[in-house]
Amino acid sequence: MDTLEISTTYVYEPLQGCRYIRLLEITTPETKSEAPPAPAYSLVQVELPSTHEHLEFEAISYTWGHHNRVSVLHIQNGAGNIALTANLTEALPHLTRHSKTKRVWIDQLCINQADNMEKAVQIGLMSDIYTKAKRVIVWLGPEDENSRLCRQWLEGIEKLIPTMKSANQIMIGSPEYDPDWRSVMLMDTFSSPGTDAIWAAAIGKFWSRTWFRRGWIVQEFMLAKEVLCLTGDVQFSLQDLVDLFTVPSDDRLAEATEYNQGYRILMQLKPDPFMDTPQPLRFLRLGDRLYGFLGMLEGLDFVPDYEKSLKDNFTRFAATIARDFGSLDFLSLWSANLDELMPDTPKQLLGLPSWTPSYTSTPLTAPWRLAVGAVRSWNKEIRWNAAAGRRHIYDQPFDAVATGQLQVRGRIIDRIDHLSSARIARFQDVDEKYLTSIITQINKDLSGFEDWTQIQLINFLNTVSSNGVPPREPAEQLLGLVPGILGEHTHLSKHENSLTACLHMGRGRKFMKTETGRKGLAPYIGSVASEGKSKGSAIVVLHGCIVPIVLQCVGEEGDDGGHWKVIGDCYVEGIMFGEAVKWAESDVRTFILV
Repeated sequence: MDTLEISTTYVYEPLQGCRYIRLLEITTPETKSEAPPAPAYSLVQVELPSTHEHLEFEAISYTWGHHNRVSVLHIQNGAGNIALTANLTEALPHLTRHSKTKRVWIDQLCINQADNMEKAVQIGLMSDIYTKAKRVIVWLGPEDENSRLCRQWLEGIEKLIPTMKSANQIMIGSPEYDPDWRSVMLMDTFSSPGTDAIWAAAIGKFWSRTWFRRGWIVQEFMLAKEVLCLTGDVQFSLQDLVDLFTVPSDDRLAEATEYNQGYRILMQLKPDPFMDTPQPLRFLRLGDRLYGFLGMLEGLDFVPDYEKSLKDNFTRFAATIARDFGSLDFLSLWSANLDELMPDTPKQLLGLPSWTPSYTSTPLTAPWRLAVGAVRSWNKEIRWNAAAGRRHIYDQPFDAVATGQLQVRGRIIDRIDHLSSARIARFQDVDEKYLTSIITQINKDLSGFEDWTQIQLINFLNTVSSNGVPPREPAEQLLGLVPGILGEHTHLSKHENSLTACLHMGRGRKFMKTETGRKGLAPYIGSVASEGKSKGSAIVVLHGCIVPIVLQCVGEEGDDGGHWKVIGDCYVEGIMFGEAVKWAESDVRTFILV
């Protein structure tokens, strides 16, 4: 028998202005009964201040789960009910109990979900909502044995720290406190012979909770002034999460977390915020891949139109970035040509212009994207500056959305002459034989690489992966030929200074030699080498893009204009810091990206 559809009977009053939001106000009626009174709920409207002051409310971050409504919440001042999903039904009593302000913002209740216009405006206020909130309460789900074990581990660590050799550097509040050293030492406890494996397993299961896969959390978590996480009534602070994050990322943990690495990206984001598009984070609706980050782009004049297709919204968003920010760095997130090859790409995201990112998961890491920090985007400065600081000037003679075309300016500074068939497909536990096979194939395909050894190969990849910053560790150290800087704790350096990270830079890319003899890395898919009288793909420096872009001409190639497809970003020795930009800013070529 089919279950009856539970519907909302509450009639929302229109918001009083474009910066108004609704808050769920919680009151506890006085009663003479010994039983605790049931809380009462009402919706009130408040205006978000344009200043930096905080308001007395808490913003709730949670997962919707299945959209079916399973219960209702009675709203006093509207004489009606709002239908709730199962996740919110379960969370609300705990949120009510732990709220300090007794005023909370919950999107499912505080936004009229039946009004697309209101939803679009409220999405634009998301950054303000989570910034102005006194605190963000994160509902991770119900309490279980793993969350209880996590709490016990945290309490045990607090008792252990005063007895440790470096207690002053590890103890929060100490004048000598070093958060990095605290993380290193806590990480080391997991490899201690006396540590029960139950702790790492429980922490792994904790990080596997659905909330850590949810794309919207990047905005909600990063903008929070204070964070409280709940599993039932078990509480975790931001520092608790930082400590739990020290669990080593090995194969056992990957299995425990069901191979969800979204939590790793999130925890790298919060202590050192940056702009990125994390690939393991999931969204319930396709449009949320884009809309989930809008509030973080201050100064962007874009409101999603729910009446338009995803293709229209994604294309308009990219064009708006070019117009409002003078930046074309989003070209480094190209995905249209890759989405066409992926069997699981949703139909709504097929057929995007080559210059419009879809933010699809797999293409964003195959290859890793240079303009957003590639494999070392976390807490790393990106110094690429191929365009020598020149900005894009938005001068569209046609509608970018209607035509699918974007007019950009720059210069062809080189072309792909030869491409190697060498393919890096292993990233961990590689041996000398495997690295030698890659070098042998490169030498066979390309001239000028004859002197390459394992050290030259890793030096090259290490430079590419370091985002224009001098690598902190040389290839000899990454290959284990000389000791590392952590001494006895070298085994803890498993991400940002690892051989694995360097090899990942070759994922989805081919080694290339350009017409002028430069070495580089080009996109594996779509890049074309010269053959006979046929020119290779153009390597272009575009005003507004910090990395070079590989373009392929569609049709006949003229001296100016012409239609071009984005093949992807590339690394080319000798042009990544603006060395090739010797032309006057007005003496440029026009490219029409399609």
